[in-house]
Amino acid sequence: MANEILSVDELQVSYGVIKAVKGITLSVEEGSIVTIIGSNGAGKSTTLGAVSGLIRPSGGKVSFRGNNINRLGAARTAKLGISLVPEGRRIFSNLTVRENLLMGAYNRKDKEEIEGNFEAVFSLFPVLKERLKQSGGTLSGGEQQMLAIGRSLMANPDLIMMDEPSLGLAPIVVEEVFQAIQTLNSRGVTILLVEQNAAKALEISKYAYVLETGKITLQGSAKELLESEEVRKVYLGI
Repeated sequence: MANEILSVDELQVSYGVIKAVKGITLSVEEGSIVTIIGSNGAGKSTTLGAVSGLIRPSGGKVSFRGNNINRLGAARTAKLGISLVPEGRRIFSNLTVRENLLMGAYNRKDKEEIEGNFEAVFSLFPVLKERLKQSGGTLSGGEQQMLAIGRSLMANPDLIMMDEPSLGLAPIVVEEVFQAIQTLNSRGVTILLVEQNAAKALEISKYAYVLETGKITLQGSAKELLESEEVRKVYLGI
């Protein structure tokens, strides 16, 4: 793939004797939105965990901008420019919105740049500016998801990986979240998206992979997958 920012080659991840990811290969073109769809337990979250350094692969290679990042760990991987918005938001409910956002900038030193990132977050999610002094736990589900995305932005990433960003949200909030993803992408942020709402994910993506029981069973342009009879039947309910 031209200008690839992320390359995953024969990635394997095991939990004891259980092989969760069984040698998958995928790539993400810089400046694009790429989505991974698949049923529960397919290995989607495990794949993102391995890329972000939270999980150590048992085989294969993960490369970011051509450099092997397999053994860097989460903190060093984040410093390189990869952010993860985890499934379930994982915000700090007892910290204020401002404190939650600052947690995303923990490995950055330039205060002026950090203030600039605050403004970028507020331009995307104005409601967070109104809630700065509130504790994260008092926010609605949609606002918490916005906070989780905002926190990832505070690291000034080149690549954001999002794990089920629309899960459990009301339809109107889902629209807001997907609009924010497209806005981020238009600002030059590359996005790797894991999403149970396959139709919405494919509509905004350039390329897509279908993951089943730890293996990629289908891949192609998002348009091709949207038109695929198999995908329509299994994932889109058409």
